[in-house]
Amino acid sequence: MDARADLSRDDRILGLLADAIGCREGLPLGASERVREHAERFGKALGLSPGDQASLERGALLRDIGKIQIPNAVLLKQGILDYDEWVLLQGHSALGAALLEERGVLKDIIDIVHYHHECHDGDGYPDHLEGEAIPYLARIVKILDVYCAMTSPRHYRDTQSSTQEGIMHLLAERGKHFDPALIDVFVEAGIGRPPQA
Repeated sequence: MDARADLSRDDRILGLLADAIGCREGLPLGASERVREHAERFGKALGLSPGDQASLERGALLRDIGKIQIPNAVLLKQGILDYDEWVLLQGHSALGAALLEERGVLKDIIDIVHYHHECHDGDGYPDHLEGEAIPYLARIVKILDVYCAMTSPRHYRDTQSSTQEGIMHLLAERGKHFDPALIDVFVEAGIGRPPQA
């Protein structure tokens, strides 16, 4: 079997794993694939190298793999999480990175999984990193994760944001939660909008 066909099979397996993680959280099938598709377009707009592009797309799919270790009572809770539950849920990024590290797989996405909830202004988690101290691909996935979460159905809220509302939120948090240069590319390249035919 040639490497190209094998990569396609591996990508399908990663997509299946991403769907399994999402289904546990009550996300519709294909939710992670939507994030991966946005990652594909975003990476191309940023001119990423082929290696970084592949890592970005895999990281977008499996960014929340650590949620498999979060108890259902917390992960699926309908109401507001209490402090201890919130701390436990926040631990999913470090848990996911540790899982990949322990298994010695997908080493290229460990930083994405670990740091995709860090904020540009240091207000994120788990390590409160700021600005360029946050790995570049994790900064990209942070934007994709928030945008797609806002504009997709979620079990913990009754409504979802429109595309325009999602983009307005990203712009409002530009330089706070998000890398401003990356937000500029996201908006200018129309990443959040459906691809043109």
